[in-house]
Amino acid sequence: MNASPGLHLLEQLIFPARYEALASHLGAELASLLVTPEVETQNLLEDAARGLMARGEGLFLPIYAPSGTGKTTLANNLDKFLPGLFLPTILFSGNVNADALQRETAHHLSKFAVNDKRIVPINIDHREGSPPSGEELAEIKRFLRHPEGGSKALILWPDTQRDLSEAMSRAYSDIAGKPPIDLPVAISGPPRETWQEIAKTTLRLVNSIDSLEDLGVEPSSYDPSGFTSLGGFLREISDDFAKLVTSMRREMRKSLRLAIVFASESSDAGILTHLTSSNQFGLLDGSALLDSSPDSEVGKWWKARRGLLTSTIVRLDARAFSLPPSASVGILRRYGPEEVKENLNSLGVRLPGDSVVTRNIERCDLGKYLLGQSKAILETKGTPTTTSLLAFQYLAESGFTAGRDKALNYALAEALTAFASAQGLSYTTMAEKKLDFCPLIPDNSLNFEKEAICLEYTWRASDFMVAKNRGNIAAYCLRKLRNYSRELGWAPE
Repeated sequence: MNASPGLHLLEQLIFPARYEALASHLGAELASLLVTPEVETQNLLEDAARGLMARGEGLFLPIYAPSGTGKTTLANNLDKFLPGLFLPTILFSGNVNADALQRETAHHLSKFAVNDKRIVPINIDHREGSPPSGEELAEIKRFLRHPEGGSKALILWPDTQRDLSEAMSRAYSDIAGKPPIDLPVAISGPPRETWQEIAKTTLRLVNSIDSLEDLGVEPSSYDPSGFTSLGGFLREISDDFAKLVTSMRREMRKSLRLAIVFASESSDAGILTHLTSSNQFGLLDGSALLDSSPDSEVGKWWKARRGLLTSTIVRLDARAFSLPPSASVGILRRYGPEEVKENLNSLGVRLPGDSVVTRNIERCDLGKYLLGQSKAILETKGTPTTTSLLAFQYLAESGFTAGRDKALNYALAEALTAFASAQGLSYTTMAEKKLDFCPLIPDNSLNFEKEAICLEYTWRASDFMVAKNRGNIAAYCLRKLRNYSRELGWAPE
């Protein structure tokens, strides 16, 4: 079964520097990183397309540029740069012969309207440094003259060496005749003035988290003029980012996570969805927290330490969840202090079995988190039963302060122990006890072999997860983050 709620955020952070890795991680979002090529490159590609259309015959187009310039990015995204002229690119990796090329092209064209006149780019990116043989050039010529596919195809053959590109251009011209444009084509990547923004956008999109540059690797501090290519620029930042994240992982004997849990009458996360990431389930959003509590003492404190806030959230994989009455009341009826049990019994709350408590935890956000599930943020869990809602309201009348909340926290620890047993989760639970590897004393801690999850509960009366409490909720989260940062020595004062 699950050993923990998935990878710690520090284990997920990456900064890929090559196109293939970026495309794998981003998919359709990759378009956000694309920068229109310089005008000269665009003009050459448009000239090639117009010449192909005029002749009614496909074109073999060797292209060259130094490594990291953006040849692959360009070749694979012609439909984004010149959408009126090109269809999406075929990334061809098979044997270079007319039949194989025709099969893939026909299959690709079947996805589009029969009367679509746009050109099919075919990127042969796996043969860098290995130009086509005479036999392969003959097969390419035969394919490019095929009336039902090849005649509307543009074969791009990227290389880093100009002399190889020139040699294959001459060889093809010898057997196929003079091309409509001068070959080969020299490729220029995105302008240098765009490189820093490309790096920032990469960092944000790949990790689905804003403000990661605040961790300490800020793309704006790297000078593009010191690099010969965009690839080299991105690799430098990628290496530094990897070193930073690795150093954070090594800081402690165990990884730490923080989950702040709001127990109230609210049936779902409510306003928490505006304080947490839309991409990472429950992950606190530093910018949203500061925007929601700008005038509080703790908000001002963190505003002066913006980078530390991002760092603290990342190091702690800090999240916030709502605990609805449908879960909390059953837990207290079964595991709470005797006085609470008796009061709930008098209100008609039945004594639930372990399986019912486990089911109710599993259905709420905290349970989903512990099981490693990443549910849609806006999913709701329905309304609590009238009995559980009235029971929670009754408990709230007695108040949750003056130490009463500690007894409730012990009840939650017992419930989470039963939950671990039922779900096969490999943690042990402690309540109000110091961790063995750092000075923290969380309300509950779930201790795994290589990490610990610190659970901090706050018990609140009424339907608390509503817009009017946004500032109070944000300030509470910021205070918890500050306390942890101080205890762990990240914010010496």
